[in-house]
This record gives sequence, C-alpha cells and structure tokens, in this order.
Amino acid sequence: MKMKVMQILPRMNVGGIERGVLDLVKFFKGKELENIVVSGGGGLVEELNSVNVTHHELPVYKKSLTSLLLIPTLKKIIEKENIDIVHARSRVPGWISFFASRKTRANFITTAHGIYRNRFFSEVMGWGKYVICPSGVVARHMKNIFGVDEEKIIIVNRWVDLNKFKFTGYNERKNSNTIVSIGRISQTKGYEHLIKGFKKVVRFNPYMKLKIVGSADKSKEKYLQHLKTLVSRFSLNFNVEFIGFRPDVEKVLERARLLVAPSVIEESFGRVAVEAMACGVPVIATKMGGFKEIIEDGTDGVLIEPEDSASISENIIKILSDSNFAQRLVKNAREKVEKLYTMEKCLEQTKKVYSKACDVSKILVVKISSFGDLILILPSLEAIKNKFPNSKLSILTSKVFSSILYDCPYVDEVIALDENYKKVENLLAVSKRLRRKSFDYIIDFQNSRASHIISFLSFPRKSFGFARKLGFLINVKAKFPKSENVGPLSSQEKILQLLGIRFKEKKLKFWPTKQQDISVLNLPEDKMIGINVSASKRWKTKNWPVKNITQFIKLVRKELPEYKIALLGDKASEPVASEIESILTKKVINLCGRTNLRQLIEVLRRLDVFITPDTATLHLAQSLGTEVLALFGPTNPGLHTVKDKNLHIIYKEDSCVACYRPKCSNHDCMKQISASEILSKVKELISL
Repeated sequence: MKMKVMQILPRMNVGGIERGVLDLVKFFKGKELENIVVSGGGGLVEELNSVNVTHHELPVYKKSLTSLLLIPTLKKIIEKENIDIVHARSRVPGWISFFASRKTRANFITTAHGIYRNRFFSEVMGWGKYVICPSGVVARHMKNIFGVDEEKIIIVNRWVDLNKFKFTGYNERKNSNTIVSIGRISQTKGYEHLIKGFKKVVRFNPYMKLKIVGSADKSKEKYLQHLKTLVSRFSLNFNVEFIGFRPDVEKVLERARLLVAPSVIEESFGRVAVEAMACGVPVIATKMGGFKEIIEDGTDGVLIEPEDSASISENIIKILSDSNFAQRLVKNAREKVEKLYTMEKCLEQTKKVYSKACDVSKILVVKISSFGDLILILPSLEAIKNKFPNSKLSILTSKVFSSILYDCPYVDEVIALDENYKKVENLLAVSKRLRRKSFDYIIDFQNSRASHIISFLSFPRKSFGFARKLGFLINVKAKFPKSENVGPLSSQEKILQLLGIRFKEKKLKFWPTKQQDISVLNLPEDKMIGINVSASKRWKTKNWPVKNITQFIKLVRKELPEYKIALLGDKASEPVASEIESILTKKVINLCGRTNLRQLIEVLRRLDVFITPDTATLHLAQSLGTEVLALFGPTNPGLHTVKDKNLHIIYKEDSCVACYRPKCSNHDCMKQISASEILSKVKELISL
C-alpha cells in the first residue's frame, strides 16, 4: 500500500529547498510513495503539473498570525487526500501543518533546512516526530538550542542529481579562465573577502574571470552596491561580473575552472560545494558549518579560515598552478559524491524516515502519583505494549518512585517529575519538554487538573482520559465511573478501551528484576512474617493500631515460635516501629527506613505472609506473588485492590466504614481487627 506524503513549503520558486522537493516528487512518482505539494505557488508549479503531481495553492508563506486561519483548510486537505506524512520544510508552513495534523492520522515530520535563531517562531521545527537535518552542524544546533531529543534527529544529506551535474575531468577545464561563486547576495556569504583576494589572482593571471552567481533581495541592495564599489576601487571591472540568479547551475559549473565558497557563517550544508564536486570542479570553502563535513582539506577540496582574503588568493593560485593537485582533488571529490550524496541514496534514506514515522508509535502514559497507583498501572503498561509492539512507550511519573521502572520491560523511557510540578512555571516547562518529544498518544491515568493541562499543552495527536477535572482538554474521553464500585484495573480499562485494548486477565504482576544484595539486613532465609506498620503520615486512620500489632507479635511468638517478625515501612514510620519495639521484650527485625525500593522488593519476595494496611506495598507484594493480608477500614477495598488468590482482605462492616477520613478520634474500624483473627488467617496461609 502506498504511503501518501504532503510536502509543505512557502513557495515553489527556484531555490535549494524547492529543487529538493521537485527532485523528491519526481523520483518517487509511480513508485510506492505518492507525494502532493502544498505551497504558495511559484514558477516550479508548472513543472509539478507536467509530472501530474497534485499541488494545492495556499498562502502558507505569510509571516503573520492570520496564517493560522489556514489550519482548518489544511486539515481538510490532509483528510481528503488521506495523508500519512505531513513533511514541513519551513517555519510558517510548520506551524500551520503541525496543528492541522494533530487531530488526523497524519504523522508530522520536519526538515530543518537552516540554522534557526533561538526564538519561539522557530520552535515548531523541532516538534516533528522525526527531525531531518542536512548535516551534523544543524543536528547539533537543533539539539543544543531547541532541545530536540537526539533519537528524533536523523541526518539525511542534501543530494545531487548526477544525471544533471555531469562530471568533466580537470584536464578538460584547464583552458577555462572562469572562477565561480554561487549563492544569494548577502553579507553572510563573505563576497567582499573573495573580491579582495581576487586582486592577487588577477596579477597572477590578468585574464581570470570571477563570476558571482546569485540575486539580491531589496534588503541586500546596499550590500550589492558595496561589492560593486569594491570591484571598481580595485580596478576589477573587467574581471568580476555579477550575473544574478541562474536556474541552470549545472551549466555554470560546466564551464568553471574553480569554485570558491567564502561564507562567514555556519552553513547548514553547502549544496553548491557538492554540486561542484560532482561536476569535477575543484572547491575552496571556508571552515564553516556543513563545508567542514563535506570537504576533507587537501584530499577532495580546500578549507580556509573565514574572512581570510590572503588564503583565498593563495589557494586559488595553487590550484591553477598545480594541475596534478587539482586532478587529485576532483577525482576524490567525485568518488565521495557517488558514495554519500547521490539523489538515489539520500531520497531512499528520506523514505525510510517516512516509514519509521508510520511504523513506530510514540506513547506517553501519565501516572505521577502515588507509588501504589504506579504498581497498579503495570498491567496497563503491558497491555499497551502488547497492542503497540513497535511503540516507544514512555511514562511520566514522580522522581521519588521512578527508579522502580528503570528495567521495566514494557517501558522504554521514564520521565521523572519533581514534587512541585503543579506550579504554573513548572507545568509550562514540563509541557515544553514533552512537546519536543512529539508523542502520538498520551494516556492520562492520573486524571487530575494538572495532568490534563500537561496532556493538552504537550500537543499529542490524541490524548485519552476521563471526562473530569478539566476533561475538556482531553481529545478522546471516557465517562468517569463515579457511582460505580469499580476496581483500579476496571477503571483503567475504561480508558484503554478508547484505544481498542482490553485486559486478557485482571491481575497484578511484576517482572523478573536483577537481584539486590540485602545481606546487610541479616534476614532469615525463610519463615518470616512482615508487618507494614504505617500507611502514610496523612492517612493515620488506615493504620492497624500499635496495640493490636504488639498483641499479634506476642501471639506469633507463642504459637509460631519458628517464625521471625519483620517490621516494614518508610522513614516516616520509624517512630511507630520504635514504639512497637519499646513494648516488646524480645527484638523484632526492624527494617523501617532501612531499605530502598529495590531492596524492598527482595524483602517482600522472601516473606511467607505480608500484613499491611491500604498502601503501596500492598500492591507491590501482591504483584510479587507474596501472600498478602490487607487490612481495610476508612477506604473501600473494592475500589483500591485487584482480586487475586494471594490477596486476602480483612474488612469490618462498620457504620462508618469507608469514610475516607484521614483523621479520626475513634479509629474503631481498624481497632476491631483483632490480633487473634489475623493470627488465625496467617496460620491458614502458611499451611497452604
């Protein structure tokens, strides 16, 4: 099946970008890639028509906010033409086509044809799913200045059509007295240094001619006049000619003895150098930008320092005087062009970028808090990866918990947030960071106001979540199950169904992790019961009272003396553990605040039974296959747990049950869970 690509650029007049688009659409015409072109019109439209390439004329060149009014029109064209790829090649077309493609099936990619200034207007050129750069110079600029991910950047050299730019050996050029320099008339091209250097060349050979090929727009007319004044001052009117724009560059090079590119800025590539090298014209260029990547000094061309008139004249005279040196340069240069810069090679690389953009989905899952909820979405991560096996799956989560996911087989990238991410400036910063990653889909399991704002400002093609808490910012919404007694996986599945995903089984599970060294904890190899002594600072009502815990430990020592007791919890639970130890006459294994997340996994795996209130380690232990005794009071287990054979819930049906109060003076719901009841259940589990 053919891919359909929209090439969108300001105009189809003669220029490097336009010639490249024309080459591309002609090369793939009648093949497995079909192109249409959107531009503001121009002289090359007639050539598009001659090869039956569809062209839509829109004023996508105007640098004005009114250009954004073209977004709905362009969106209709994308949908009507059934476009797979929108390829933006300039900034105004980039802004229009980015937003037009967001709610369509089309993938948005860009080519950064220049070294853009660091300003908001240029930012969109880094928002492509992939960003094609013509050289390493441009690639580094897009990465360092615009923060584009390195993995998104693909270098595809500009090419030369060897059927048009035909090779002529240097011996056949020796009788030519023409030196050329090709490029628009601009201070950035350094023509004044070439003219100054050419004085000495004329003394060496008064019949040498310098032809400067290129036009000057109105803003550069003063500079052009300055150059003409220099020519008159140096008495070079006979030797230097400004011949203006020429569409047939290959004809200019056909008659040239030598090409000089005296640019004084970082050129994004240096196509004129490659075209000259293809034709057999020796090249002298400054050590700037793309020229440094194209030319190996002294091997296939000559590199000089910018603004060095003396070096320009010296090297021109050297090449004119040493035909063996010149022949070696052009021979090596042509071989390099055939190896790296042919139209066939570069356009096939471009096609591979298109295919990759269609084949690889970039998906972001948002689950910022809490640790327990992060464990609860692991089955969803696996289901998403199974649905989109070629996807790159990223997750946005809290920095505090992020380490747990670093070796998760379903996750390709973990993006960690600080706790203060909800501040306006931080929301904008993280959205900007995510925007540069160019996600196709954002699946918002957090479903908070902050996460919906992040999802919206990240500009994915589609976002998925619940229709609540600024839910209008989400593209594709599910109704929030407010009145239903829906468990966490069933709740997640309501969102996943929007992507055509259903769970094969609703079960918590963890992946095999690299074993951590916990020898410093001095734990027994077996026969160990763990007790999570505290849920969190905020939710004291979830905790099993210290009195009940100590009674349970005493009963275990009396009736199950071979079992050791381990107290588990984070740093905040240390005072509770200390209180328990102060009541007991015999020591327990106190691990509160002594394990990191990775070590905690190893400890939980080793337990025979884990007793815990409603908190994160409940879900972690359950996913590891440990027998879990979950004690519930102020929260509803039906909403916060996933049923499984290793999860055993103790829940007292009290008048104030599931009150969801983090503070309570009575705490009766948890007090009613007796030590003897828990011991009976533990005995039952260890006898299995």
